[in-house]
Amino acid sequence: MNSAVRMAAIAVLSLAAACGTQKSGGEASTPDWKRATAYYYTGTKITAENAAQLGVAWEFNDFVVRGRTHRGVESTPIVVDGTMYFTGPWSVVYALDAKTGAQKWQYDPQVDGQFARRTCCDAVNRGVDVADGVVYVATLDGYLAAVDAATGKELWKTDTITDRTRSYAITGAPRISGRNVVIGNGGAEMGVRGYASAFDRKTGKLAWRFFIVPGAGPDEHPEVTEARKTWSPDSRWDLGGGGTVWDSIVYDPDTNIVYLGTGNGMPHPLWSRSPGGGDNLYLSSIVAVNADTGRKVWHYQTTPQDSWDYTATQNMVLADIEFGGKPRKVIMQAPKNGFFYVLDRVTGELLSAEKFTTVTWAERVDLKTGRPVITAQSDYSKETKLVWPSEAGGHNWPPMAYSEKTGLVYIPVLQAPMTFQMYDQPYKPYTGIQGSIASFPAFGAFGKGGADSEDAFPGQPKPRFDAVLTAWNPKTGKIAWTSSELPFWSGGVMATASGLVMQGSADGYLTVYEGVTGKVLHRINVGTGIMAAPMSYEIDGEQYVAVNAGFGGALNVAYPPGAVAAERENLERLIVFKIGGKAPELPPLREEIAFTDAPAQYRGDAEAVARGGALYGAYCGRCHGGRDGMGGYPNLWKMAPETHDAFNAIVLEGVFADAGMAGFADVLSEADARDLHAFLAEPAEAPSERSGLH
Repeated sequence: MNSAVRMAAIAVLSLAAACGTQKSGGEASTPDWKRATAYYYTGTKITAENAAQLGVAWEFNDFVVRGRTHRGVESTPIVVDGTMYFTGPWSVVYALDAKTGAQKWQYDPQVDGQFARRTCCDAVNRGVDVADGVVYVATLDGYLAAVDAATGKELWKTDTITDRTRSYAITGAPRISGRNVVIGNGGAEMGVRGYASAFDRKTGKLAWRFFIVPGAGPDEHPEVTEARKTWSPDSRWDLGGGGTVWDSIVYDPDTNIVYLGTGNGMPHPLWSRSPGGGDNLYLSSIVAVNADTGRKVWHYQTTPQDSWDYTATQNMVLADIEFGGKPRKVIMQAPKNGFFYVLDRVTGELLSAEKFTTVTWAERVDLKTGRPVITAQSDYSKETKLVWPSEAGGHNWPPMAYSEKTGLVYIPVLQAPMTFQMYDQPYKPYTGIQGSIASFPAFGAFGKGGADSEDAFPGQPKPRFDAVLTAWNPKTGKIAWTSSELPFWSGGVMATASGLVMQGSADGYLTVYEGVTGKVLHRINVGTGIMAAPMSYEIDGEQYVAVNAGFGGALNVAYPPGAVAAERENLERLIVFKIGGKAPELPPLREEIAFTDAPAQYRGDAEAVARGGALYGAYCGRCHGGRDGMGGYPNLWKMAPETHDAFNAIVLEGVFADAGMAGFADVLSEADARDLHAFLAEPAEAPSERSGLH
């Protein structure tokens, strides 16, 4: 077998792992690497007739937890030869017997806990890739590691970060792409320049690096030179430019193309990021590159001139479908901006782009030019505007699924707008520097009479804050059905060859739907919020469904209405179901911690409190939230007296750094810490109006 063929075969086996090791179930014409991108599983033993008999086969809850903060669990397991591989917080990899749940090994990369302050959205991880007896994982602190699949022994580990003075971090899963493994990074909100890197699978040596946006220095490759033409010469290169490849990367072994989903700009508003205008390539784009060389094959920008955090990092599905009466090799994506895209994955030709949710930033996408028709409502350069979707997007990272059985795509849709306004910010390490303020109007009084009044936003759809599961027909560009409303930020989706669709949600339920009609067949209360997509596999004739549970990520700052994490302990769990299993055990109820008056010696005058409040907003608020919010991090207005006494040791010296609370002595002085402490020690006369959902 020649090298090229062998590497393609390895990639097929790698992606097949995501679908378990089951046989094709009568649909053998579709390679498993395509099904892996579609979250489509070929098991047929769990059906509409017996789905109500699903119960717990076994559960794993021995996750690594640092300190007292429980975090989101976002990975979808992979099963290979009877072993299940998945990750939890802090980039820890677990290998379990997929039939019994017995742990085989654990790989803890010992992530530097201080990197938690370099992330926008928690110390989470979205999984591994597996091939040829090797497990690949990327770590929060920017390393890519290869681990022996049988023993958990580290084979090699390499640094992927180009500039460790900036707040790069990795939460996404790597993707095996031919002879290389490809990984991106996050940090666009924190002032970084995005890129994707490919490393040799055997040695860990850098094969190529593709920069998504130009920088202040010389252009590293021809595509950067091409992109620079779409940026203003006086662009804010000092703020990095953004464009991070923080989630979806998929590979097509037939064409040897790896597809990169790219992120938002830094800062968010075009008017401050690139004052002279321009599309700002390759922000918010699908970029197809040769997996061996890293050279661009084609690109499509979903949101030119992005000013609303409309990333195109959401999961991409590779499928072969009939479109317009012709067989097509397509790539499908529902990015944040609210349009569902179908493109020819070989040529990049745009085939369809239709709204799958409420969209007001653009009227439509012109199929002739491929460009959106941007509305005046989206322009907040001079005044505050209400825009749909929100920065969270119409669809975020929880994966959508495509069913070969029904021909439908199932999208976990977020339904909410935001108000946007300009807010100039200088660069500060470890802080979000978006350049704008975006708020959910459902949690504040905007306009006359508040957000619920008819005249709050004249001529605009009434604000809402919820989620639905939407079944989408990619051939017609229309909705087939929509579920009842779910709490905001519900989980990823899977589809099966028996025509079922399954999704977890923030309220702690796993719901089984009939894929054609949307009929709810069964709801299982596990008592823990689910963000990750479920998966299915078969062993010894038994079909199982596995899902990671644990709420967090960006929502760990303040749990949204309906989230069970506000009611029960938010424990990290992997739950595996089978027909005839037992009822899930619910986590204990959450114990409320009372507000405690701070010792008088830590209070300050009005000037100190005001200055401390500004420091809190810059460095603390994105994790600890507001006084009256409830999230996963400690509420600093509820500190015990002994914690107040240790305040400087925690905030400046970093005594809890391993648990994610880094020391800030490199950016805060003792006077800063004193004022920050005074802000938190200020007695509250009335409940705060701040919700934390900003």
